Parts: sequence; C-alpha cells; structure tokens
Amino acid sequence: MRIRVVNPFRGNEARGRENLERIRRPDTEFDVVDIGDSYPLANNQFLYFRQQCTAPTLERVMQAERDGCDAVFISCNLDIGLYEARSLVDIPVTATLESAALVAHMMAARYSLITVDHQNGMIQRMMLRQYGLDGRLASHRPIGIDANDLYPDRTPEEDVFRVAVDVARRCVEEDGAELIIAGCTHIGSVLSSRMDRTLAAIGVPVLDGMVTGFKMAEMMADACRLTGLPGASRAGYFRHPPEGDFQALRAARRP
Repeated sequence: MRIRVVNPFRGNEARGRENLERIRRPDTEFDVVDIGDSYPLANNQFLYFRQQCTAPTLERVMQAERDGCDAVFISCNLDIGLYEARSLVDIPVTATLESAALVAHMMAARYSLITVDHQNGMIQRMMLRQYGLDGRLASHRPIGIDANDLYPDRTPEEDVFRVAVDVARRCVEEDGAELIIAGCTHIGSVLSSRMDRTLAAIGVPVLDGMVTGFKMAEMMADACRLTGLPGASRAGYFRHPPEGDFQALRAARRP
C-alpha cells in the first residue's frame, strides 16, 4: 500500500514522519509532501490562510492519484480541502479532525477539543457541525500556544506537554469530557509519543488525529481495493465537476 501524506503548509510537522513510522502497517509505504512552493507560511490557523492553502493542497492530492497512490491523508486539523479533494479523485482521501471525531464517536459519549487558540477552535467546531459530528462535543479549550511556536526549536516539547495536559484535565473535570481530541497535529504528536504519561496524567483517552487519519487512510484503501468500493459516493455531494468546465477553469488559472 502506498499513501501520500500532504502537509497543507510550508515544511513538515515536528515528529510527523516519526509519528507515522511508529504506527504504519509493515506493508504500507508513505511519502510526505508540503505546499511550500506556493504557500510560504508554516501555519494555516486563520480563515483567510485556510482558503489560500486549499488550492495547492488539492494539486498535491490530484498528483498523488496520478502517481498511483492508494490513498491520501491530509495532515492538518483544519482538514484543508478534504471535501473538495473527494470530489476530484477516485482514491480515498482522509484528514485529521474528521477521522479523530469519527473514532471518538466509537469510544466515548462526550469528547473535547484542545486547540491552539480560541478562533482556531471555533473553526474546528464549524467543521464538526458540517460533518454532523458535533453532537457529542463537550467543549473546546485553547492551550494558548500559537501554532508557529509549537515547533520544538521555539517551544520545548515538555512545555507543550505540560500545558496541553493541564488544559485537557480541565476538559475532563469541568466539562465532562470522556475523551480528548488534540486539535493540532503538533499537540497530538507530543501527547501520543508519551501515551503512558498522557493517560496517567489526564485519565481519559487522547486521540492524535495524525495517527487516526493515517490509519483511516489505510483502512479505506483496503476497503476500496478488496471490496470494490469507490473512494466516495458520486450520487450527490461528491460528484465530479463537469470535465469541460473543470478543464476550462484549470486553463484559466495557469500563468
């Protein structure tokens, strides 16, 4: 199996490759690409930034299908271009927040998000409503560390761990959360790489969306390959755009 991991920003996540190497199946190969040639920022946490990094992310997804990949995983909690991607390619496309929320619904009656800041949490709440997965959301709480500062050369991982654990505890004790979703892949990799300490400190499961999204991509690729399922239904929401209009739009956007 071959999976393309798309980072919808400039550069790679700290611990990203290490995190996925730890949990991939032995027969799964993956590569990691970013969009740094057309999007210069290492974060996308604001609404305008999210819009600006969507088109180059979709280009990476379409290229993955042309390259013969079995699935694509978009590694970012804002699930950049996820629904658009499913309407463009026939291989499965997964992303971070949607996958974590789907798994959360199998594991707990109430879950909370811990996010980088309040507005980023509001964006993710909006996305969960779009997915129809917000009914069990107990709360979202920010950890107060900007996404740009979550890289280990700017904030030591132990500091991120300490703050994230403190916020997650409050979600459990004050909001009634039975499970925590790490609302940023950087936060998730820090917590999941210390899972014994994380569980002991918080007392409830913590989902790293990078792990759940990648494993969901493996599962969907298997389902499509072994049962003949398509990557997405073409009956309505994920219909392919008309080919003529699609090609005309792409031609108009070329320099």
